[in-house]
Amino acid sequence: MQSLIDELKDEYGYSSYDIAMVKYVLTSIFYEFSKLIIFGIFFGFLGYFKSFLVSLILLLFLRINIGGIHCKHYITCFLLTFVVLFSSIILLPKLLFVAPILIISICTICMIINYKIGPIASPFRPSPDSILIKKCRNTGFVIIFIFIIFVSFFHEFSLFATYFQVGFWTIVLHTAQLFIAKISKKEECANA
Repeated sequence: MQSLIDELKDEYGYSSYDIAMVKYVLTSIFYEFSKLIIFGIFFGFLGYFKSFLVSLILLLFLRINIGGIHCKHYITCFLLTFVVLFSSIILLPKLLFVAPILIISICTICMIINYKIGPIASPFRPSPDSILIKKCRNTGFVIIFIFIIFVSFFHEFSLFATYFQVGFWTIVLHTAQLFIAKISKKEECANA
């Protein structure tokens, strides 16, 4: 890894910021890829692979743009991700069926909350500038808005009902963890 870093600095003129981004991205890709494989096998074995993909796609786009809780260790990240995925794919959809009008209403609230308090960047990642923050907020807003549009136009198709429930719970849980991350970050700043 050090030889790659030296080469990026010497031959390509990467700054310390650029090097930090490369390290963060490579580590993130490795960790995320390993979790994806394990979770894909797990949910596939249980017969929920398509629901896993719906939750995963939403969660990936939201986490990349809006961020949220960032764990210091792989195992805690793995367990937190598992709890969110299991809850949004299996547990919550079985406990409570949410009507389309409530999905639209609650997701609209989540969309606004995500826009207002996001993004929450990882402390292991260089801080984003104001332009990137605005771009991430807008992208997160659009992601949830597209989901709301899908629910609005296709809620009568029973084929999509399960996936709308999974998507809804994924957005709600993402918003909840984002809110927790924001409160935790405020407490860290207050205690610093």
